[in-house]
Amino acid sequence: MVQRVDRARLGGWLLKCNPAAWDLEGFRATGEERLTSWSVQPNYRSALMRAGDRVLFWVSGNGRQGFARGVWGLGHVLAEAEPWSEEGRGFWHAADGHHGIRARVEVDITLLDEPVRDVDLRSAGIIDLEVQRQPFAANPSWLSTEQLTACADLLPPWPAPASAPAPAPADPEVQP
Repeated sequence: MVQRVDRARLGGWLLKCNPAAWDLEGFRATGEERLTSWSVQPNYRSALMRAGDRVLFWVSGNGRQGFARGVWGLGHVLAEAEPWSEEGRGFWHAADGHHGIRARVEVDITLLDEPVRDVDLRSAGIIDLEVQRQPFAANPSWLSTEQLTACADLLPPWPAPASAPAPAPADPEVQP
């Protein structure tokens, strides 16, 4: 049974990547170490996402693409989800992979050098994450505050939230 998310119990969002569909290896080969946006389904969950919310980046799949299933990044939501349409192929393996994108969320996610693997989470008794029970569910998934606390000892230190861009300087010709 899928639990309904409510902000009072929200520990963090979990955004999933299947490296068989999106070329995470190619993205990393460009030298990128941060994700700045990710696709989400336009639904009640993505409508609950707020700037400052914690985010875990989960890589799914069978490991054949060189990525063990587990947490590969940590960060924060920067803005509420918005309708979106991908203009080009980007890092999608399939030429038309980007056509399914209908919404995105701006994030600041630092990619980890080494993942917190699903097998390590399970060895620590963490077996009830939504992504473990329903790996094919749409983005975003979520963790309760209790689940995030249970994961804390396995996760590296959380990166500081990205600061908001500085406001543009006031026009000296305009007086308030």
